[in-house]
Amino acid sequence: MRLRFLVPMLGLVSCSFLAVACTTEDPGETPGDGGAGGSGAKPSEGGAGEGGAGATPGGAGDVGVGGDCATEGTGTLIIEVSGLPDGVAPDIDVTGPTELNFTGADEVPGVDAGEYTVTADRVFDEDPIVRTVFEATVTTPSLCLADGGSSTVKVTYAAIPTSNKLWMPTGMDDEGAAFTSEDLAASGTKAASVSIDGGIGKSVAFDRDGNLWTLGPTLDFPHVLRFPAASLGTSGKKEPDVSFNIDPEVVECLPAMRTLAFDASGNLWLSACADQILRVPAAELTGVDGTKTPDVLIALTVSNEGLAFDTAGNLWVGGGPALLRYDASRLDESYGGEPDLELTVADKVSGLKADFVTFDKAGNAWGTDFAANGVFQIPAADLEGTGKKAVTANVSIVIDVLALLHQPAFDESNGLWLGLDDGSIGRLSAEQLGADSTGITPSVVIKSSSVGAQLPIALFPAPQGLPLYHSIPEE
Repeated sequence: MRLRFLVPMLGLVSCSFLAVACTTEDPGETPGDGGAGGSGAKPSEGGAGEGGAGATPGGAGDVGVGGDCATEGTGTLIIEVSGLPDGVAPDIDVTGPTELNFTGADEVPGVDAGEYTVTADRVFDEDPIVRTVFEATVTTPSLCLADGGSSTVKVTYAAIPTSNKLWMPTGMDDEGAAFTSEDLAASGTKAASVSIDGGIGKSVAFDRDGNLWTLGPTLDFPHVLRFPAASLGTSGKKEPDVSFNIDPEVVECLPAMRTLAFDASGNLWLSACADQILRVPAAELTGVDGTKTPDVLIALTVSNEGLAFDTAGNLWVGGGPALLRYDASRLDESYGGEPDLELTVADKVSGLKADFVTFDKAGNAWGTDFAANGVFQIPAADLEGTGKKAVTANVSIVIDVLALLHQPAFDESNGLWLGLDDGSIGRLSAEQLGADSTGITPSVVIKSSSVGAQLPIALFPAPQGLPLYHSIPEE
């Protein structure tokens, strides 16, 4: 399913997936560079004919009394595309009397006259580790095309700055670090591609715009902070554009927050002290230095740490002696008591504890066990049912280097990235994840003075098919 994000249609506006800037261009200007994805327009599903449409306001459009746009005759639409690398095609829709989809620069005559809207979807490249996501600027999102007239629409793509990178807090003076996909391709000693001086700590997650959400690293910071993607392309001092504390009458203990995660609707869930799970609704994730009151509070019966959602929207909570599941059907109300499923896990030798958990594309759960220095898989079939169950790990891996494990993350080739000991991160390849091991060295180990130890990892974007809010495109 392709992502659709309508570009604003009135006046001189800014619009993008985050806020794509839109400016009206003179149709007589020199055409820009064509997109690398080839050229051509094709009728969209449900389209009424051939050709594309759009006219610059105040140009060739024939606007009648009262602002009506004449619909007699035909005109010519010119689509110019720039900013994409070779092999990445744009995705541009024109809707109106004629409906078209463009996957490259084109000039189309014979387009029915009338009012048109032009939108451009995000696109992305292919990468074995983490992809680059491109968002578009559309010059003329709302058009009137007149009989005999022509209109030029320029679509300029640019990479979302947080994409194509692995992100993590560092536990150091520069509290955040990112490594590009190129940096992650092979083992070595490397500096971070981007180092962030700002309040990044404890846990990190992304929204679909590529904004980075985190928990304040010390008591001097708000509980929750958001750093806009647009500011994270370069190193340096950064300021959050959203920050807030949770109502102290709800969370009275310290340190208040442990981890965070988004559900599929963009609500933010927090693993808090005093064995509580809190939800802040998506509509409330705004403002600076505010105070938020959660709309859902789940009181647990055991300790809590990592949070994750499966493809069904069920919430999984790690950190206690058992892995807990709270069903999606119960997540709109506050309650306390037993979870829907309580899993105790063991391998062939001993019991295992899922401090943090994530899911692969097949729906299997992967837990990290800090004390055991290992990673294990619970097959999807064992995640079903209710009550209390004891299961055996399908795969159990002990890592043959010191691994102060925290929240892991899968990449595009189904490798699993982990924080290891102080100053290093590593990747277990898909092949290494396929069998038990009592001592294995990750296929890639990155050593860096830019990072500390026992730190979570997140990649933007997450691979398609993972039950993560920042998985692109959506399923």
